[in-house]
Amino acid sequence: MKLLRKTLLFIAVLAFGLAFAAKPDFTILHSIDVTEIQPVHHGKQGGAARVATLVKQLDDGNMILTFGGDAFSPSIMSSIFKGKQVVDVFNRIGMDVAVFGNHEFDFGPEVAAQRVKESNFPWLASNLVDKRTGKPLAGALPYVIKEVNGHKIGFIGLVGNWLDITSPGDNAEYLDYVTVARKLATMLKQQKGVEMVVAVTHMDMADDENLAAKVPQVDLILGGHDHRGMFKVVNGTLIYKAKSDWRTVGYLKVFLIPGLKPVVFLQDIPINNKIPADPAMAKVVEGYAKALDKELLIPIGETKVPLDARRMTVRTKESNFGDLIADAMRAHTGADAAIANGGGIRTDSIYGPGKLTRKDILAVLPFGNSVISVKVSGCDLKAAIENGVSLVERVKGRFPQVSGITFTYDPKAKPGKRVVEMKVNGQPLDCNKTYVVAINDYMGHGGDGYSMFKNAPRVISERDADLLANVVIDYIKAHSPVAPQVEGRIKTVK
Repeated sequence: MKLLRKTLLFIAVLAFGLAFAAKPDFTILHSIDVTEIQPVHHGKQGGAARVATLVKQLDDGNMILTFGGDAFSPSIMSSIFKGKQVVDVFNRIGMDVAVFGNHEFDFGPEVAAQRVKESNFPWLASNLVDKRTGKPLAGALPYVIKEVNGHKIGFIGLVGNWLDITSPGDNAEYLDYVTVARKLATMLKQQKGVEMVVAVTHMDMADDENLAAKVPQVDLILGGHDHRGMFKVVNGTLIYKAKSDWRTVGYLKVFLIPGLKPVVFLQDIPINNKIPADPAMAKVVEGYAKALDKELLIPIGETKVPLDARRMTVRTKESNFGDLIADAMRAHTGADAAIANGGGIRTDSIYGPGKLTRKDILAVLPFGNSVISVKVSGCDLKAAIENGVSLVERVKGRFPQVSGITFTYDPKAKPGKRVVEMKVNGQPLDCNKTYVVAINDYMGHGGDGYSMFKNAPRVISERDADLLANVVIDYIKAHSPVAPQVEGRIKTVK
């Protein structure tokens, strides 16, 4: 016990001394969930040009830039450039290593693979593999070793089990992150001679904590996915997540101590207008912004009423914008009914009354989804609506915005038993009847818990489908001015 106290005291004194010591062995600059290269929050935070300035200020030749996933989507720019603009920016600031996030696959595995090819840095996906080959998906790597200031540092990339909320393709296979991390970290230290293993992750904080608790061979966890800045020490391992869209970045000073866990000092740096914009990077961002505006700012129609795309509306109750989107899907496909998952409706904003542009619709529908239609039984259709309202109290994205369907549900009932009445085109649901339902391809692959659609026969397949945003744009053009009303398609038991 005395020996333990002395050891802990020695580490504490050493750490205190290092805090005021000269140079660290190397530094890390970590960011997460960057889908906006322009400043956010009315220009007050974030922005690639400010980050470029900070990198130049901090980089002494021994700094490693890491990224915790989600770059290719969702954003207005990504609806046009499909993440190419973020890769361009990352290349220019000198990104060193990144892990896949779930939004890397919003446009499918082929686009993800193309973005990886365009990157001047490796993408990691240690536990997300192609089941045909066993290799990481879309051209990623299982690990990478960086040599900095004479030291070998191993990086692994771990993702959460989020395959059902994105589109990685049928060949994607998720592996247990603890098992993979333990295997790779041990190998890197014992066979490759690395002095430190860093896990760059795109998982919930609970998973990061579990990783730290169960795999002590990992010395530092740099996370993503949560969007909120946070840090925690578990089992002696620091876990850090910045804020999304470069609202903050993490600057970490690392001291390597033979025989002991590395000592890491963290500074959470806000990216705001106190940091001047790098002129060269500002010019790059401006070029993308001009190209975007030129294409998107042309009006497509107008609305006579405010269109509600607020998060709390589209994920908990009927929205007139949700009605319009679902109506457009049903009209385009000629289906009996349509369901749009509320989580696919973004921006948390109200539009109009007034003109609507292509930019507005692409902001609301940024994921590049296409509209398909499937054949399902009445029982499966009811199961879909049950799934949609099963997590309404948690404001989950599976909540259904519908067309051709009306239903009443009890939010206090047990999930799976909440729908008390349901009609299709005014007629009571027939469990034995076959219905054609328009959905987006994300739901068609089982996303947001809609597993009943995954193997349903296609009427309009993914191969033949049109983009959802374009379907809605065409619908608005054809029906302008639009004036959708909340009309009682979704009711709750009082």
